[in-house]
Amino acid sequence: MEWIGWLSLAIVVGALIFLGISAFQTFKSMKPKMDHLKTAQQRIQTETDKIKTETDELKVHQEHIMADVDHAKQAVTLTVNEAKQLPQNAKFLAKTAAASRKNNKMAKA
Repeated sequence: MEWIGWLSLAIVVGALIFLGISAFQTFKSMKPKMDHLKTAQQRIQTETDKIKTETDELKVHQEHIMADVDHAKQAVTLTVNEAKQLPQNAKFLAKTAAASRKNNKMAKA
């Protein structure tokens, strides 16, 4: 009966050794795959950072374009408003000039 205990202990020890060897081989075979995944992750992160930088640059460019459009819009609006005022200003100028001539004729007379 004693030999059954020793045999069981030897089987358990053998199973533990086999488990350790299998785990080590699995780890060893997975290491290149893990390294490949890390490299892929780094490439993706680099590309993501590059895209983010380009996005930020495009936002700045878009803001400049929007500012230029707003400036042009204000310039056109100001020009149109001044053009609308032109007939009224011409009438005022004509009235002022007529009144000035009338006053000059009265002063000379």
